[in-house]
Amino acid sequence: MFEKELYKMAFGANPLPIVLTDFQGNILDASIGFAVLFEVQRDDLMGVNLKDVIKIEIVDDLDMEVSVNGEFYRVRTQKYDIEGFEFYIFSFDKIEQLLESPTSSILVHMRDLFEISIKVSTFPEFIASTFPVLQEIFDSSCVMLLKRQRSNMSSFYIVYGTCDTYKELRDEVQIIVESESILNVGMPIVSNRNGEQWGSLSDFLKISGFNSVWAVPFGVEEDFVDSIGILLFNDVKEPGTDEYNLLVFLSYYYSLVLQKTEFKKEFEALSYKDLVSQTYSEALMKELVALECEQAKRYDFNFSVMMIRIENYDKLSNIYGNYSIETSMQKIAKALQLNLRKSDIVGRLSKNSFLILLPFTNSSGVEVVYSRALGVLKDNVFPPCKNIKFSTAITSYIQGDEGVQGILDRLTGLLEPLI
Repeated sequence: MFEKELYKMAFGANPLPIVLTDFQGNILDASIGFAVLFEVQRDDLMGVNLKDVIKIEIVDDLDMEVSVNGEFYRVRTQKYDIEGFEFYIFSFDKIEQLLESPTSSILVHMRDLFEISIKVSTFPEFIASTFPVLQEIFDSSCVMLLKRQRSNMSSFYIVYGTCDTYKELRDEVQIIVESESILNVGMPIVSNRNGEQWGSLSDFLKISGFNSVWAVPFGVEEDFVDSIGILLFNDVKEPGTDEYNLLVFLSYYYSLVLQKTEFKKEFEALSYKDLVSQTYSEALMKELVALECEQAKRYDFNFSVMMIRIENYDKLSNIYGNYSIETSMQKIAKALQLNLRKSDIVGRLSKNSFLILLPFTNSSGVEVVYSRALGVLKDNVFPPCKNIKFSTAITSYIQGDEGVQGILDRLTGLLEPLI
């Protein structure tokens, strides 16, 4: 017994990505390396089918390449039958994705930029994540972001940088565009202290202590530049042909990401529907609760609000994938809508929670509706995710409630695990 436990501990502590399953693919044990690779806890993997973690077939003598978090791995399996115990061992060996070449390091960096653009939700977050990558690609001394000033459209001011110099200059220096004709998406600007293409940039170099600047303009519209990324060098430096072409590409690329984040912001502000769960959006739910508060004050109406939160949302997303957890959220919402009253309004409050507005429901009637909702959650499964952990709370309007946030705060404080 001691030896078996020792072997099991050694397997679990292995930094290499290895997982042990039965012949159906249900995980029996996993190494710490496997858990780290898929960004989950080892305990959360036990009993989960490997096909739910990574899309591979559970077959004998498997040997294939798969992509995990942007990296390629060779997956191989070995079949064992020891003293009547049948199992597979899957091993994951990392494959170098790009062959060594003069451009391979740039391609790796570009891949990182694309991955970041998919993951981030705001443009400032994208800038903060990618400017250090640009600094490494071009071996520059610093990268800064200039933003057009709305009160004076010909001026740009410093809002971010990868070095401390930007903090010293951001409140003191403005960069003036003398002619809009030199400023377009897809047209990088190269200047040095003695340059004449954009005099204000040359003056900025003298103040900041740098000797060369490569400017990458970007904006939502091609003929109106909203922001400029500037790469600063201690030495006088001209870009080579490949570097200049890359600057042109980055000008369009940053413009595209800026458009994406701006459109997403506008869409979310206007949208009253959560497209995944097909329920009402957070914005509309808050408006509806605020409206109920006003009616309750004026006409002495009663109403209640219920909150349902999936406590292990992030873990389920890591195990099953974002598409799977969103599919489960859709099924939860549909089950609630089918089983509650037609007058009850279900909405998505956040990625892991729903809000249910119960009009004309006082404290005596609320228990009936609440019990029905709890029964829906207890008596149903919502595949493809398993072991979904809910917490729930309900509250009725209280005289003196000023608005939405106070009710939401009270609900959050009342949340209890669904057992």
